[in-house]
Amino acid sequence: MHMSNPVKLSVVIPAYNEENRLGETLEAVEGWASDGRGIVEVVVVDDGSRDDTLRVAQSWAAGVASRGNSVLPMVVSTIHRGKGSAVAKGILTAKGAVRVFMDADLAIPMGYVDRVVEEIRRGADVVIGSREIAGAQRRGEPWLRHLMGRLFNRIVAVIAIKGIRDTQCGLKGFSADSAEEIFNRVLLYPADADSINNSRVTAFDVEVLAIARVLDKSIVEIPVEWRHVAVSKVRPLQDAVLMFREAMVVRWNLWRRRYG
Repeated sequence: MHMSNPVKLSVVIPAYNEENRLGETLEAVEGWASDGRGIVEVVVVDDGSRDDTLRVAQSWAAGVASRGNSVLPMVVSTIHRGKGSAVAKGILTAKGAVRVFMDADLAIPMGYVDRVVEEIRRGADVVIGSREIAGAQRRGEPWLRHLMGRLFNRIVAVIAIKGIRDTQCGLKGFSADSAEEIFNRVLLYPADADSINNSRVTAFDVEVLAIARVLDKSIVEIPVEWRHVAVSKVRPLQDAVLMFREAMVVRWNLWRRRYG
């Protein structure tokens, strides 16, 4: 970990067509980050949105300076490559000694970021939120989405990553060194792909965790409280098929030793 780095924490938020809720999310993140946590970098990655997401992010970033708090904003604009590439771009652009990515819908309260940071400072390389382990809570989730999520995670445990109960939770954190090593190796959704143009939910998390395992990184799961957001872009059946296909690609890449 880069102990001399003045930026102790970076929070990366990928955003695609999020104009209606991004402003409220960024205000909540700013309020949390400026509450005695030192310098916190907030990196918003606009994934080629077709609405005013980029303008909302830029307007918020411009206002941060006038408020004079400890939040360091950064807005990155890319072509539309999909969430996985947006996350990779944000993580590799970030400067924090700890780098966390989270969803723009704030389905998990910001307080859990503190838990992620605490575990990494205690020595973990990778910390992931889990909705499946003891102590976790799910609120308002449609039964079909829950069922498909449980089924997908069991399949992933067989073909790609054993021992992780919830690969798809939208809160994950990395030490700076681990972030650089892992995200520079991703193949499905690299940070600077020419064009992927995928707005669907994908299995990029599976690849990230598979690479962490190949590199012998320590992975810690923490229970989180997660609430279903009604405007979520998830389509349980269609996305499950896509994610299964991508998980099989990860298995193939592991067999070919393409991550090592």
